Amino acid sequence: MASEANFQPSLRLHALSWLFGLSGAIRQMVLPLIALLFFNVRDDTPGPLGPWIVPIILAALLIRAVWVQLTFRYGFSASGLVIHEGAIFRNVRHIEYARIENIDTERGPLHRLLGVAEVRVQTSTGGKPEASISVLDLGAVQQMRERVFAEVRPAETIAAAPEEHTLLHLPIEELVRYGLIDNRGMILVAAAFGVLHETGIFVLNEALLHRVLESSPAAGLAALGLMMQIALGAFTILAAIVAVRMLSVILAIVTFYDFKLTRVAGDLRVRYGLFTRVALTLRTRRIQAVHQTESLLHRWFKRVSLSVDLAGDSGGGEGDQDSSRMKTRWLAPVCAVAAAPELIATALPTLDWSNEPDWQPLAPGARARIFRKSLAWSVLLLTIPALYYLREGAVIVVLSCIPLAWMHAHLYVKHTRWALAQDAVLFRSGWLTRRLTIVPRDRVQTLSIEASPFDRRSRMASIYVDTAGASAATAGIRIRYLAADVAEGLATALYRTAGAKV
Repeated sequence: MASEANFQPSLRLHALSWLFGLSGAIRQMVLPLIALLFFNVRDDTPGPLGPWIVPIILAALLIRAVWVQLTFRYGFSASGLVIHEGAIFRNVRHIEYARIENIDTERGPLHRLLGVAEVRVQTSTGGKPEASISVLDLGAVQQMRERVFAEVRPAETIAAAPEEHTLLHLPIEELVRYGLIDNRGMILVAAAFGVLHETGIFVLNEALLHRVLESSPAAGLAALGLMMQIALGAFTILAAIVAVRMLSVILAIVTFYDFKLTRVAGDLRVRYGLFTRVALTLRTRRIQAVHQTESLLHRWFKRVSLSVDLAGDSGGGEGDQDSSRMKTRWLAPVCAVAAAPELIATALPTLDWSNEPDWQPLAPGARARIFRKSLAWSVLLLTIPALYYLREGAVIVVLSCIPLAWMHAHLYVKHTRWALAQDAVLFRSGWLTRRLTIVPRDRVQTLSIEASPFDRRSRMASIYVDTAGASAATAGIRIRYLAADVAEGLATALYRTAGAKV
């Protein structure tokens, strides 16, 4: 124990680590620096530092980046990864090998040019990475992986490197399909329309329209004006749709370029990215749940999206950009429907997939409750706007809510099912966007049953099945509108299974 306590790490960061530390600090302070530079230029009576304030800040950031590089040390002791930071105020971290789950890397264009990588050491405690190391050369990253995982799985330590099997490799055409399915381009299009509105381009179009109308014969003035407004609206909508899809395709290609899912020694590895290259390790024993998403556009292209929850992913810290960029753990951002079962079986190898799940419906009165709830919310939200804009025509809008609410209730109940298999609990829901969640029974962490006054009146309840990787955005399983006795029986069965695994 004495030798372990006195262990002094000796390995250093890459020689150009200061450059990435400086660039990261500048990115975080870019807006304040621009504001300082702008106000110093416009100020007629600058302070004593005057135009030197920005160079002084940059010099301070450079000194800090160099200091971090010179004082950072890491090494491999007998029991864990040891990291020393600082000289005056020393921060010492000891991360046991048994706790290390993943060693992930991220490489931007400059990283790839210089042959280095940002390294994040993930543990089962979750949240932010246990350690972020910026930056190491690729040889040092490989050495860290080999040393850590050799200690974690000594039985697998062999002279030859384990064979890597490719499970999924997405070509460009698949990424184009994913871009057409995805709607991330909507954010950029909305921002573009905001910029155009601020530049006054829409005001110019209205002025042009008035000039054309004034030069037209009086008889066709109203008709021409209406036609031009309709044409302008249709062109704007069409341009927005095309722009959204084009931007989504571009973002999909940039983000997931050369996406490859491989299996190495029982674990899964994911690599993707055109400019920023991401490499993740999905330890199969750390996978808590698998999510399959199938929107309307997915079904048109006969594709699905697969993601997984990893133990500890629920605790990401706020504002942690490094963590948020890799928050969605993709098993496959897009894949053929026929390929999905095999990928899910690979991610959850301990489950028995030989038997078809015994899907169970919701409670008999679920459809009526969903109908009443949907109708009430629709009438509440639409009545006042409809009266304001349509006056007497508001009656048509309110009455149209009745068949729409009934259709939603009917389709939701039709496509929502749950199943309790011998080694997993499954839940599928949604009719426009359909989701399937699979949680192994030995991954269940907490169970809760809730019953609102409306539930108790209808003798129903909701069950919440959470895992170590569940979060507010990707909860394990939440099943509403179950019969109260069914929810109690399901919770009891899952609780007994969890108790047997402890």
